[in-house]
Amino acid sequence: MKIIDIHIHGGLGVNFNTSSYQEIKNLLKELKKRNITAICPTLVGDETAKLRERFKLFKKIKQDLKNDEAYIIGLHLEGTFLNPQKPGIQDTKVFMRPCIENFKKLTEGFEDIIKIVTLAPELDENGSLSNYLEERNIRAHAGHTLGNYKGNTSATTHHFNAMPPMSHRGKNLALDCLLDSETYCEIIADGIHTSDNMLKLFFKVKDKSKIIVISDALPATGYNREVTFCSKKILPSGKDENGTIAGSVMFLDEIIESAVKRNIISFDDAEKYAFLNPLQHLNLSPCELEKIKN
Repeated sequence: MKIIDIHIHGGLGVNFNTSSYQEIKNLLKELKKRNITAICPTLVGDETAKLRERFKLFKKIKQDLKNDEAYIIGLHLEGTFLNPQKPGIQDTKVFMRPCIENFKKLTEGFEDIIKIVTLAPELDENGSLSNYLEERNIRAHAGHTLGNYKGNTSATTHHFNAMPPMSHRGKNLALDCLLDSETYCEIIADGIHTSDNMLKLFFKVKDKSKIIVISDALPATGYNREVTFCSKKILPSGKDENGTIAGSVMFLDEIIESAVKRNIISFDDAEKYAFLNPLQHLNLSPCELEKIKN
């Protein structure tokens, strides 16, 4: 089964925010061996100059891709435009208000390498940035938010995590998007980020055509030692020294295998959640579809 991971920060000690050209190329080869045929390398927030250097590097890597390497669809920016009161492991000092002006300042000359932007909808005035992104075929995801509505975003980032918990009163982002047949939802099915019972509820209720299983894999994945991520020491467990979950320490093929064994999902549905649905959501060109499918 071919797999697409639209939310992955690295693995085997490789950090997409800091690692070198060759280190990233080596990881892409290892991912391809796992049948992870395409990814959206996910960058956490950083200083504008440093992120722009990353954009330049990934454009070069994408141009130089070989057949034995996982294909780079485009970058997922999971930082910068988040709610500072819901940062997860990230550094709030580098956050910016989600608006068109700031997005242009950050990405000018590199918009073609950006495919997904996670943002806090409640900070996106009138949904302007979300609209701007979606009109340019860049997917806007609601995440790291304290808001209870999705605004003009088309998906949620790691559903249930870094958003208000589900509630039986009032509007609620997690519940509303779970029931919304138009909204895609990323989900980490490792049993750690979300309990198995909540996962069973999610997969029972959510429209199967709108589920995207992701890894949120950290540089510590498959490495079994401490790494630095978001300028913090991350233990092999994927948590920082205070016990905050930074991300997953499983690659997506491992998460899928585990979820099937735990009777959370079926193997047949896994292909839809980890390959067909991401393709549909990202609305790729025929040329890119051919590169990923062949």
